[in-house]
Amino acid sequence: MLQSNTMRFGTDGFSFSRQALLTSKKPFDTTGQTSVEGFTISGNEPTGTKRRFIFKVDDKLFKFSGQNVVAHSGAGEVEDVLANGNTAAEVNAVTSIPAWLDKKIYPIIALQAPVDATGMPTANITLKVRCQNDVYEKVVETPEYDLAMAEGSSVVPRIADITVNSAATGNASVAIAVKLKNPSGEWSDYMAIADALNQEAVAVQFRFTFTVTTLNGADSVKVNSINVKHTMGATAVSGDTAEIYSIVQNYESDLQTCYVIVKHKELIDSKIQAFVNFMQNPRKRILIPLGTASGVLEQFILGVNGEKDTGINQGSIQLFADGVPISNFSYNVEVSEVTVNAPAGAAITATYEYGHDKETWLEMPVQVYQQPYLDDGTYMTRFSYTLPDEDAVNKQTSNIRIKLYRPTGRVDRLSLGVGTGLIQQFVLEHQAKQETIDCNADWQYDPDSQILTCVADKGTEIIISYDWIGETQTIYSFTAGWSAAV
Repeated sequence: MLQSNTMRFGTDGFSFSRQALLTSKKPFDTTGQTSVEGFTISGNEPTGTKRRFIFKVDDKLFKFSGQNVVAHSGAGEVEDVLANGNTAAEVNAVTSIPAWLDKKIYPIIALQAPVDATGMPTANITLKVRCQNDVYEKVVETPEYDLAMAEGSSVVPRIADITVNSAATGNASVAIAVKLKNPSGEWSDYMAIADALNQEAVAVQFRFTFTVTTLNGADSVKVNSINVKHTMGATAVSGDTAEIYSIVQNYESDLQTCYVIVKHKELIDSKIQAFVNFMQNPRKRILIPLGTASGVLEQFILGVNGEKDTGINQGSIQLFADGVPISNFSYNVEVSEVTVNAPAGAAITATYEYGHDKETWLEMPVQVYQQPYLDDGTYMTRFSYTLPDEDAVNKQTSNIRIKLYRPTGRVDRLSLGVGTGLIQQFVLEHQAKQETIDCNADWQYDPDSQILTCVADKGTEIIISYDWIGETQTIYSFTAGWSAAV
C-alpha cells in the first residue's frame, strides 16, 4: 500500500502523445510495369516524433528487411506499426521489389508526436516503377468513395447523376466506368456511367482507361473531377434544387399580402427563396344531371349542355345514381369525363369544383435575411409580398412554395498564403468537394467547418484548386400568414 498519494502531491509524472494511423484507399498499381524500383519518402520527422511504414498487398501485411520483402506478423494497429514498422530511411534504401510487379500496394503510415510538439511529422510517399515497353493505354482505379446517408436514416442512397469533367488534346481519350457497392458489402462489375443512374449504392469506385495514339507529346488527357449526386435517405434531397409546397387553402376573404418566415441552419453559399400563389376560388356544380345509365360501363361528360368543364378538382367529384352516392367510378379530368356502371334507367348526377386557376408563382422579396433566432445556431429569414389593389379582387385561395437552391462552382489556383513548415489552418470560402481538392501541401479537410489543415515547406506558396457545392440546407420550420385586402 502506498504511504503517500502521489497524485495528490504532484510527485508523479505522465507522458501524453498524439498518434495517427493512415491507410491509403488508393493503391499504387504496378500492372503493366517491367520493374518496381522502390519508394521515395519525403516529409518531416522533427526531433521527438516518429513515423513508421508497412504495406498491404493481396490483403496481407509486409515490411522490408534490408532489400527483402518479409511478412509482418502484427495486426497493423497504430502501436504495432510504430513499434515494428520500417523507418523512412529503411524504405528509401530499397532499390528493387520484383515480388510486387502486377500488384496493388497500399501504404500504411503511423505517426506519433508529443502533445506539446511544435512540429508534427509528415510523410509523402511515391513509388518508382519502370516500363521498357511503349504504352499507349493506361488503366487507373480511383479509391472507394462512400456515399453519405442522412443521420438516423436506413434508406440506401440512390445515384441521381454522375458528371465527368475531363480535358484532352490531340487524339487522346478516356473511357470511364463505375462499380457500385451494395449495403451487403458486395461490389458490382464495372459498368457504364449511364447504367449506374437510379441504382442504390453505399459506395462507388471509378476506373479510367486512358488512351493515346502517339508518344511524342501531341496526345494528352486528364480527368479534372467527377461529381456524384445521390439521395441521402428520407430527410435529404439530392441535386441542386428542392422545393417545399404548402397546401392550397381557401380563406374566404380577398387576400392581398402574404408573409413567410423560415427558420433554418446558417447559410453560406446556398440560397432560400419563397414564392406565393394567389388564385380565385373555383366554381361549383351541385347535383347537375349527366345522363341516364344503361346498365353497362359507360362515360359521361362533366359539364352542362354538352360543354365540358375545365380545371376540375378531381378530389371534389361526387357521383349519384337516383340520389344514392356511387363509390365505384373512375375519371379522366384531362378530357372531363367519368366512367361508371350503374343500374339501367338510373339518373346520374354529379357535384364537383371546376374552373380552378392555374398557379402563378410570384417571388417574395426578402425583408429580413438570416437573422440569428436562437442561441442554438437557428437563423430566421422573412419574406413578404403584396398584390396591387386591383389584382387582389376575388383572390381568396392561396399557397406558398419554398425553393432551396445549392449553387456550384470551381476555385482555380487560389493562393492561401506562405508555408511555415508547421501546421497551418485555413477556412475555405466555399464548401469544397474533398475528392476534387488539389493542394501542393500535405493536407486534411473538414467539410463541416470548411477548415483545411496543412503542412508546407517553409517559404512555399500554398496553392489550392477545388470544386464546390453549396451546403445542404436544413429547414427547422416555416410559417406563412396572409392579410385581407382593405
